[in-house]
Amino acid sequence: MKIVIKFFSILCLIFFFYLSALYADNNHLDLANSLFDKGRFIESVNEASKFETLEAKVFCARTLATYGHFLLKGDEAIENFTTARSYAEEALKIDPNSDIAHVEAAHTMGRYSQLIGIVTALKEGFAERIEFHLDEALKLNPENINAQIAKGSWHAEIVDKAGFMANILYGAKSEKAREHYLKALNIENNKIGVLYEIAYGFFLLNDKDDLIMSKELLLKALKIEPENHLDILYIKKINILLNEL
Repeated sequence: MKIVIKFFSILCLIFFFYLSALYADNNHLDLANSLFDKGRFIESVNEASKFETLEAKVFCARTLATYGHFLLKGDEAIENFTTARSYAEEALKIDPNSDIAHVEAAHTMGRYSQLIGIVTALKEGFAERIEFHLDEALKLNPENINAQIAKGSWHAEIVDKAGFMANILYGAKSEKAREHYLKALNIENNKIGVLYEIAYGFFLLNDKDDLIMSKELLLKALKIEPENHLDILYIKKINILLNEL
């Protein structure tokens, strides 16, 4: 039986796995990254929030969205995602031309949309706003793997929910999802989180070849040694998804 997936959920499941590597060169975030890797998410945000840099704002947005997705529910999660979004907006004020800030704006809105529900999310225009930020990120940096996966999942999720109306209503297409996923795999194909998120997207597309690809990516991910606590959380998701295939 197929996993029940809320609208935008796959859009939001994308950004956290690359966190430490992304900011490895920012010395002021070394401690925050170390705490993140240990799964001490709130402590890592408290450390990063001491700094007013773009990287620190993005770190806080991404970590809170990750924490909320994996560990919180209901109103507590909504409040958490709202705070995460405020950090992303602060990052964009620092640099409106930052691809990583645009990705986090999409990420945090996607998490929030997932919880408030499809009707409210559509009414408030979240689908369009999420797409805008992802498109901006890709214009600024086509090599941003989070943006590539997220845009692929934007297409996959809407196709999954809207069927043949997906293209008419939103311009969402299965072939576009596959195109973005393959670009992402060309950038990085040896990270647990990357492989899971792309596998999940192929799972949503649900054609025979897509499901074969999904299983191959999941099995490959299980052969990789976890690098941090988040990878361990991902492995749990991988095993759940494998049981659905």
